[in-house]
Amino acid sequence: MRRFFSTRRFFLCGKNKISILNPCISCSAIICSSLYRLLVLGTFCLLVMLLLERDAAKRTETPPPPPVASSRIFCIISTYGYRHGSTAVHVKRTWAKHCDQFLVVSDDSHEELEPAVFLNLTDKWQRLRAQLEYVYKYHFDEGDWFLYANDDNFVVIENLRHMLLSHKPEELIYFGCKLRSLTNQVYMYDRSSMVFSSATLRNFVLQAMPNETLCSSKAMENAATEELGRCLSNIDVQAGDSRDYLRDHRFLPFEIKNHMGSPLNESLEMHKYFLDRSYYHVPNLIVHASVRFISSLVEYMPNIYTHYYMTYKVKQFGVSKERTWQENYKDESISESLYEY
Repeated sequence: MRRFFSTRRFFLCGKNKISILNPCISCSAIICSSLYRLLVLGTFCLLVMLLLERDAAKRTETPPPPPVASSRIFCIISTYGYRHGSTAVHVKRTWAKHCDQFLVVSDDSHEELEPAVFLNLTDKWQRLRAQLEYVYKYHFDEGDWFLYANDDNFVVIENLRHMLLSHKPEELIYFGCKLRSLTNQVYMYDRSSMVFSSATLRNFVLQAMPNETLCSSKAMENAATEELGRCLSNIDVQAGDSRDYLRDHRFLPFEIKNHMGSPLNESLEMHKYFLDRSYYHVPNLIVHASVRFISSLVEYMPNIYTHYYMTYKVKQFGVSKERTWQENYKDESISESLYEY
C-alpha cells in the first residue's frame, strides 16, 4: 500500500519544522495572535481606566470660580484742584485703570484727569450729593456697582469684585468701613471708600434727594457720610457687612501698616474717632486686615506705586494663580456658611 505519510517522527523544533504537518508554525501563529490580541485589549482597558480616573478626579476637584467680571464697576474718584498733581494723577495711573469705567470729580479742571467739575460747592455733603446725582444722570448705564473713593485711597478692584459675587446690583445695599454715630445712626467712614449698588444709587437720587424729610440738603460740614447713612436708611437701604468670613476688615480706615496686628493708638485723634464709633467690637484695639482687603488709606502718595507693584506685578515662583484662587475660593465658600455675623 502506498504510504501517504512519512513514518519519521516529527519534533516541534526539529529539522522537519517546515513540514505541512509540523504543528509548530500554526501553534506559534495562534499563540502570537492571541498574545497580540491580549496586549491590544489590555492597552485599551488601561486607557479606559485612566480616562475614568481622570473624569472622577475632575468631578471631585474644586469647581472653577464664577466669572469675576460679571458685574461692571464704575469708579468715582473725588479730589480737589490743589491735589490734582500730588494725589489724583497717581490714582489714575495705578488702580483706577482696573475699574470698568472711572470718573474723576473735582472743583477745577485738569488736562490729564479730565474731571467733572463742580464749582461753588464748599460743603462736603452738598458736594457729595451733586456728584452722585451727576453720575446717575450721565453714567448710570455704565456700571452695576458704583465705587466712591477718595484721591488718597488704594483700592484692589478685583477683591471688590470677589466680595460682590454674593450680591446683586438690584439689592438695596451699600458697603464701606462701617461706623455708628452717637445717635445710633449707621454710616460709612469718609476716609475709606464706599460702594453702592445701582439700585441704591437710583433710589437715593430719585427718592431720597428730593425729599427734605428723608434727606436734608443743608450743609453738614464733616458729617457728610453720616447724613448719607441717614438718607439711605430712610429709603430702606441696608448698610452691608464688608468683613470676610474671618471677620477681618476689607475696607480699612487707615494705612495698611496699621492693620497688620499692631493696636491702634487712642491718643491719635483719627484712631480715637474710629474706635469710639466702630460698628464692630475692636478687641485689643486691633483691626485686622483681610487677605482680600479692598481699600486702604495712602498717606504718602509715592507708596501707592509700591502697593500697586506688590498687588499686580509680583509673581510667586511655582504657584499657579488659578490654583491659589480656587483654593481660597473654596476655603471662603465653606467657611462663610459656618459664621454668623
